[in-house]
Amino acid sequence: MKKIAHWLLEKVKKDMRTDPFTTPSRRTKLSYYFDNLVSMLFYLMGIYLMLVDLYQELFKANNTDFLGTALMALVLLLGGLLFHWSAYIDLRAIKRYQQYLKQQSIEQQQKLRRETWLKAVEQGKTELEQKLNYKE
Repeated sequence: MKKIAHWLLEKVKKDMRTDPFTTPSRRTKLSYYFDNLVSMLFYLMGIYLMLVDLYQELFKANNTDFLGTALMALVLLLGGLLFHWSAYIDLRAIKRYQQYLKQQSIEQQQKLRRETWLKAVEQGKTELEQKLNYKE
């Protein structure tokens, strides 16, 4: 049991780590849009449940369990907030990964330019040595 708990804890730690050099498979634009959609659905359900409960409590003779319904609406709103936060984290990870790829591209271009420049310098050096040796 202890090994299983340790394995699960390590898995959770690994999943929570946001390494800018790798993008987890779930961090896609599709997951961002899905999380936003679910977030909006949770918000709408929570607000609707709260409004219906308030309407029944204030204007109808039905005595419903106002506190229980309000807590359910609060849970829905918190769920919506959680999905909205998840969508925001997905978008940040996607942007961070795109910045990393752009930086890698710039570094590769600089390395290529440096190598080209060094080759040109070496070629110029050998040409100069040949000219000096020819004059002697």
